[in-house]
Amino acid sequence: MFSIKNVLQCLLWNLRMLRRNPRLIMGLFMGFLICFLLTEKTISLTNEFPTDIQVFEPFIWCFADSDSILFASLALILLLSQFPRLDTPAAYLVFRTNRLNWLLGQVLTAFVISIGYTLFLLISTVILTSGNAYFENRWSDTATLLSFSPASFEVALIVVRKTIKLTTPWSATIHIFFLIAQYTLLLTTLNLAVSLRYGKKAGMFAIIFMSLLAYLLTPDRFMNWLQLSENIRYYANVLAAWLSPLQQSTFIMHNFGYDQLPTITQSHLIFGSINTALTAVSFYSVQKVQFSFTGGSPNG
Repeated sequence: MFSIKNVLQCLLWNLRMLRRNPRLIMGLFMGFLICFLLTEKTISLTNEFPTDIQVFEPFIWCFADSDSILFASLALILLLSQFPRLDTPAAYLVFRTNRLNWLLGQVLTAFVISIGYTLFLLISTVILTSGNAYFENRWSDTATLLSFSPASFEVALIVVRKTIKLTTPWSATIHIFFLIAQYTLLLTTLNLAVSLRYGKKAGMFAIIFMSLLAYLLTPDRFMNWLQLSENIRYYANVLAAWLSPLQQSTFIMHNFGYDQLPTITQSHLIFGSINTALTAVSFYSVQKVQFSFTGGSPNG
């Protein structure tokens, strides 16, 4: 029988176990380190040319790139290696709440992990560049300066040129935030579905395999490896944007009114459909999981 109280009890139990696990601290530290490395060039630019910066612009420039999203999501693997718990304490929790409520608690935990980790990345970039930042919803002088910057700011240049006349910093930040959250939710639900069906090691392998596939489906890479002509670059971008979940989560790989790339709404619908399907697989698989009451550890 469904019970909101039991679902929330499973959620709180999961979060309490994660909070006690040192892998959470290590994963967050790696995420913060990635943010530091990604914002270093922006910080050096604002120091070299004394210009102001909008508080969310570093987040926009850093995480509008597929590689940045991929590396940040890989730091999440340390945390996901402890989720879902299938040990003895989890077996007792299933016995007390039933399988349906336990699984709904895992799905709710997946949402909390995805939103929480993405929020952590956003806060990290804000803290790292808050020295001379302002909150007003307008593009900064640094954004203008990037138009004349060298190739080392290529990703930021693409973002500026594609969005500066079509959106605002707040709007772009919201879009990027939820695209990243959707991608991390996809990794989390994939891990949940595969772990319940084949075991936790298989869940970790599925995440790593999907990340590797996403890395290979980056247009520049598979064009270089397959030695494809530059004449088909546009078609390669369109194909990757529709087929790769990582490209779906990349802000600059979306339709801004003049190409055949997916719109942001279409990407959210695709993510939602995949996550719903993975959740359905989890509902089917949890009925077949044999929970063991023999041993276990609080952090195992």
